Amino acid sequence: MVRRFLVLDASPAGDAARGLAACLEQHDTTLSLISQREEAGKQAAEGINLLAAQALEQAGWSTPPDTDNPTSTSATPDCVAVVVGPGSFTGLRASCAVAAGYALGVGAELVGVSRAEALAPALDAELAGHDGLAGWLLVTSARRGRVFVQNNQGDLQAVSVADWQTPQGRWLVAGDAAEALTFDEPVRSASSTPDPAQIASAALRRLAGDLPPLKALPLYVDPPEAKLPADGLRAAPV
Repeated sequence: MVRRFLVLDASPAGDAARGLAACLEQHDTTLSLISQREEAGKQAAEGINLLAAQALEQAGWSTPPDTDNPTSTSATPDCVAVVVGPGSFTGLRASCAVAAGYALGVGAELVGVSRAEALAPALDAELAGHDGLAGWLLVTSARRGRVFVQNNQGDLQAVSVADWQTPQGRWLVAGDAAEALTFDEPVRSASSTPDPAQIASAALRRLAGDLPPLKALPLYVDPPEAKLPADGLRAAPV
């Protein structure tokens, strides 16, 4: 069975902000990249729907069903995999919304994938090649002088770069903000952000039950900044 994936990622934040849309096909156990559109910048992340349309066009796949031609046989993805974070507040909302809308429109499965889940197999393999390391840490950009840090045990936190305390031991350090933090004799990984095949592979593991369920919703680490007024909401108009 051929399985077609539309992959979306607008999670990188700050200077690393970018939008990624790609189409892949699975033949047996092999994933093949059919098309890819990627642009840097916050605007590209917020406009990921345009990148998705371009990637689909390059692949020769259709956008949501052609109501004027119900007999059209154009291929459509049967799975939409979206990176849910952690990362850009606006980018995550945009990409998750586009993924949900497209999946609903074509009747595809919708799968959420975290950045660490997509990179974990590569980081685990890299970790296994070094002796004496405490584990791996994935460090990604956040806002306001902070970064997100996730370890190979799944622990995730947002930390201030200024308040960072170097953990004991030697670590394999990866991610687009890895250079922002200090470590004792770290092993620097070349892994920064997941590529389309890594995202689709994580989606396959989730569909197979090898990863626990995860809704395709933004993965927010921080509590919401908006607060209700002290006197409560205004009464509904009459």
